[in-house]
Amino acid sequence: TLVAADLKKADILFTVEPYPEDLQVNADPGQTEMVLLNLIKNARESLIGENPVASPAIRLQTGADARGNVHITVTDNGHGVPPDLIEEIFIPFFTTKVTGTGIGLSISKQIMQQQGGDIRVVSSAEQGATFVMQFSS
Repeated sequence: TLVAADLKKADILFTVEPYPEDLQVNADPGQTEMVLLNLIKNARESLIGENPVASPAIRLQTGADARGNVHITVTDNGHGVPPDLIEEIFIPFFTTKVTGTGIGLSISKQIMQQQGGDIRVVSSAEQGATFVMQFSS
């Protein structure tokens, strides 16, 4: 709900797909929320920034694997992360944005690792990006 109004104002379709609906994460709520907000903010910027996309959309999904490891994904339908930058985007102070600081994703990765989890990205050129927050059970 923190970002839904902003995304609606920017004409970005925002969907939330919790599965199962009663899924619980053993993690710091404030820190997890900070990572999630950063990922949604980045997705928003990728959709309406310098090279906007038609019909921008962000999808947030939750789930768990067979071992009970919870994941939260943030998927956008933007231009994706170029393959040669996939590993670099998590390095402190690396940015592709004119006004970016390059600390958001590196801090997000540190927060996830401090909670025993991790964060990764899956991306295809011109087909968007999916950032996966993975929590260990």
